[in-house]
Amino acid sequence: MLRSLAGRLSPGSVSLVASTVYIGLLLNAAVIWRRAGAFPAATPGWLQLGMTLAELLLLLSLTGLLLSLAALAGRWAWRLLAGKMLLASAVCAYYMTRFDVVIGFGVLGAVFTTDHDMSGEVVGLWLVGWCLLFGLLPLAWLWRRETPCSLRRALRHPSRLFAWALVLLLLGVGFAAGQRLHLWTARAIAGEGDAAALRPAGSIAHAYVPINWIAGAGLLAGNAWQERRAQTRLVDPGHRFRYVAGTDLSDLVVVFVIGETARSDRFGLLGHDRQTSPRLAALPGVAAFAGRSCDTSTKLSLACMFVRPEGLRSPPDLGPDLILEDKVFAVHKRLGFHIELFAMQGEAGFYSQVHAASYKLREMIAAQPENAGRPADDRMLLPEISAALQRHAQRAPAGQPTQPLLLLLHTKGSHYIYSRRYPREFARWQPECMSTDAFCSREMLLNAFDNSILFTDHVLAEAIARLRDRKALLVYSSDHGESIDDNTHFHATPRRVAPPEQRQVPLIFWASERFLADPVLAEGYRRLQARAAGPLGRAGTGHHNLFASLLGCLGVTSPDGGITPAHNLCH
Repeated sequence: MLRSLAGRLSPGSVSLVASTVYIGLLLNAAVIWRRAGAFPAATPGWLQLGMTLAELLLLLSLTGLLLSLAALAGRWAWRLLAGKMLLASAVCAYYMTRFDVVIGFGVLGAVFTTDHDMSGEVVGLWLVGWCLLFGLLPLAWLWRRETPCSLRRALRHPSRLFAWALVLLLLGVGFAAGQRLHLWTARAIAGEGDAAALRPAGSIAHAYVPINWIAGAGLLAGNAWQERRAQTRLVDPGHRFRYVAGTDLSDLVVVFVIGETARSDRFGLLGHDRQTSPRLAALPGVAAFAGRSCDTSTKLSLACMFVRPEGLRSPPDLGPDLILEDKVFAVHKRLGFHIELFAMQGEAGFYSQVHAASYKLREMIAAQPENAGRPADDRMLLPEISAALQRHAQRAPAGQPTQPLLLLLHTKGSHYIYSRRYPREFARWQPECMSTDAFCSREMLLNAFDNSILFTDHVLAEAIARLRDRKALLVYSSDHGESIDDNTHFHATPRRVAPPEQRQVPLIFWASERFLADPVLAEGYRRLQARAAGPLGRAGTGHHNLFASLLGCLGVTSPDGGITPAHNLCH
């Protein structure tokens, strides 16, 4: 029967059908298998089958519609668009199959904005072999086949036009039937639960190629356009509200260290059974919270973590927050702070929004003569702290207090490959995962991850050592967490459906003796320490506390609502 059907199809139609089945089914095989086995234990088999069939109907109909539109546009449009769809889907399928990654806005944003050296670390021989076998060889077959009939050619032949109309009708019916079946089975599985949340379009758009990366690219482009428009319209909280310093801010030094991919549950300071943060645990004046990130990727978290929660608008779908207000650094600027930034990454979009008087990126830091031949790890940031403090002191007239100083440090932290984030002397837990081409167990990945946290502890302790004699406050928080399991390591899952570990981040504070010698600052910091020692130290805190706390812990108040007291950890 199949041979008879194939005999009736034109060579161009065979290309269309084969491409739809290959991209829609074969490249998604691992995801289909995982999702089919992920139903609650009590779910009847016929409901599991119904949901799986519904998703397959939706997947094939959407893939077929996309490829049909490419075919209707003409021969070269078909070859270019279908070829691009095949290659991009093959690359995404590799990470989905091997690492169980959910491809979406966050992942694509990380790919296109994260440093190329770190992105390149997850490209290995397995990916090259996969793309050759499942991308380039099928592409060569596709280009050698006859292309489907274009709309222009079909208009000259009524029978071909009728065939196209029938194809599009069948795909539309398949999509509608898939939606109905998906909704029906979702309601049956959820019972009286939140079945409305199980929207067919949402599950398909993030679960399967090619829809996931196409939808993600669309969201990325749309968000970039919105950001460009909104950037000129951002409300400056320092202009909208009144901020009053409750104590003398002169000589004050604030250092904010942005971590990367560091999970709070892997810090000994926050309950991990391994002492991965021994130096911080031994320091007086340290208070730590297990917090929740505002998003799951570097770009998205940097966009929202320093903004007043009231200055964010969360969309109803799986997209990122819409940013309506400027970051807390705009208020620091108005309060007279001199701001400098030093980064081991390349998030230029974020760096341009911190109102820094000067900043150095990784390449600039590594190019300095004193760093010649040194490994480009987070220790390079430490001399920059000392140099910034010295420069700042020299700017003040002799015998006069200095203006307040804010330093931002952006680390490489615990970004995968974890074992490349720390020197060998910090490889305490063995065995480690050393390569993206190796099949690493969960134990190996977690050993390397914990070693990276141990190194972060060292970097933070060394930064504190440079601030000990100053009137100083140091704050550390990571941008997001990480999912880690056998041979899997990933983040950037859309936050509404992300596993909880992708949003587990530490918030760590340290205050010097000179800082605590100020009665106003000491009173607020005692409140923060009491919170850290209580239930809120384990839940209820997160990035939403940063705006209010980075001002409130400095004794800054806002009589007209610019600081939400409930968000201020020093209130």
